[in-house]
Amino acid sequence: MRVSTADFYRQNIDAIQRQQSNVLRVQNQLSSGKKLLTASDDPTGAAHGLSLDQALSANARYTDNTQLATERLGFEENALSAINDSLNSVRERVLQGNGGTLGDSDRQSLAQDLRQSLLQIINYANTPDAEGRYIFAGSNDSAAPFSVAASGTTYTGDDVVRHLQIGPQRFVQTGDSGSDIFLRIKSGNGTFSLAASAANTGTATIASSKLSNAAAYDGGTYTVSFNGGNYQVLDAGNAVVGSGAYTAGDSIQFRGIDLTVTGTPANGDSFTVRPSQQQDLFTTIRNLADLLDTPTASSSTLRAQVQTGVLEGLTSLQTVQDKIIDARAALGARLQSADDSSSQLSAQALQINTALSGLRDIDYAEAAGRLNQQLTGLQAAQQSFAKVQGLTLFNYL
Repeated sequence: MRVSTADFYRQNIDAIQRQQSNVLRVQNQLSSGKKLLTASDDPTGAAHGLSLDQALSANARYTDNTQLATERLGFEENALSAINDSLNSVRERVLQGNGGTLGDSDRQSLAQDLRQSLLQIINYANTPDAEGRYIFAGSNDSAAPFSVAASGTTYTGDDVVRHLQIGPQRFVQTGDSGSDIFLRIKSGNGTFSLAASAANTGTATIASSKLSNAAAYDGGTYTVSFNGGNYQVLDAGNAVVGSGAYTAGDSIQFRGIDLTVTGTPANGDSFTVRPSQQQDLFTTIRNLADLLDTPTASSSTLRAQVQTGVLEGLTSLQTVQDKIIDARAALGARLQSADDSSSQLSAQALQINTALSGLRDIDYAEAAGRLNQQLTGLQAAQQSFAKVQGLTLFNYL
């Protein structure tokens, strides 16, 4: 094969330029710290890197959502904890006022304390998050959802419950509707409630009540009346479902309900047992304050009616606290889910970054060795070309 002088020069120059290009590429890799400078360096690796970038971007979005959800749930937990503390304080004051040792003025002072606690609870129910959005307002979270009006406490929020995506297939509820937490609560023990007749003239009062057999209770309304030292239990159709001799402190049982009545009832006195109705937290406290505000020093009959009302109010208050406890338990489960997601996202981000580093980041020791090798090759090519280009037939004539 004949190689012309022009071909010889061209091939040697191309070889030197290739060596220079390789040296420049490695120098760029070392200066940038990146192994892949362009997609053409490794098309398959570049495509895989883009997929990892998308996964990392989604991971960052889920991480931000998890942090936001944790912050909002933390605000709600603090608010519910404070409300529960206030309810405990309300209970202590009611028990103190119903103990029989305080006069009317002292009980009225306690009633004022209850009303102040009510305002404080409303303030907690209007808790905003870090962005000023009210956590118990549903989707109408730009304004405080609860306000005090002449007719009671009004709610301007809604029942919308928001969720945030904290994983590819994972969502977490970031709040609770104020109507669900504070308004939709059953009166009494959540199954039935009690009331003394306003026409009672004796001193009988209900000391305790419970549902002893849930299967036997049919959800009906019953009247327990007293006459001639006996009691009689009538259903809504005036059919007798229970009767017997009355002894103060003994249990009166019917249809799965267990009542303990103390004191001396007058003939015709009665108590009503009816299914629990919806009664919001604020009404429960307001009713208890009104009962403590009622003067009873001059009337043992009125005192007995108030004591029955207080018992019913305390039972309703326990139902309220049970609702708050259930809400906090559910909230705690959501916080745990957010914590678990945060840990998983953190581990996943580490794995993705490690994969990206292995794919894109340069191995400085390997690259430095390769640069030395390529520099040596470039120098050899330049030196050999310099020697060969000086050869000519005239040197041998």
